[in-house]
Amino acid sequence: MGKGLIIFIEGDTEEAFYKKLVTQLHEYTPNKRFKMDTVKIKNLKGIGNYKKKAARVVREMSLNQDTKFSVALCYDTDVFDLSPKPPITWSDVERVLMEIGAEKVIHIKARHSIEDWFLLDKEGLCRYLRLPETTHIGNGTGIKIIEALFKKGHNVYIKGRTQDFVDSLDVNKIMISICSELKSLCNELGIECTNQRKKCK
Repeated sequence: MGKGLIIFIEGDTEEAFYKKLVTQLHEYTPNKRFKMDTVKIKNLKGIGNYKKKAARVVREMSLNQDTKFSVALCYDTDVFDLSPKPPITWSDVERVLMEIGAEKVIHIKARHSIEDWFLLDKEGLCRYLRLPETTHIGNGTGIKIIEALFKKGHNVYIKGRTQDFVDSLDVNKIMISICSELKSLCNELGIECTNQRKKCK
């Protein structure tokens, strides 16, 4: 039986970013081969009915392929850390996925939001928006800053939907700054994090 990894994300923005991230991570693997036989990115299109949708995907993929799947749950922490009644209880999602046969469940948490990750390559964002790389980005949450930056570039940023800009981002540059947040994903894919290769810090 083969081994696989399902990466669950919430929207089109995240899907575009994680596809680029996984492609970059593939360059770091021994012989450019992941430890997993297959890696699938699944866009659940929001957090509504998240647990049911994720469980259905895991169940269907496990039945249709001779593969034992682990799962990566990718999400922003802001909504869940600050809310007394978060929209999703991630421990419940993990429990259900394990009960239906997931090999392992890991959590990839973007602190505080994936937009904060994007801002780690402000220069790439500015190039996409045709703004000077020295453009002041102000203060606030990651999403508010990106919305303001897009507005300066006469564009509109819609969380979970806007995605064309992702091709302008230097994912390797971003990865270096979020190594701790990606560590469990790297471990699952069989990637060793070494300072000598400047993959992480």
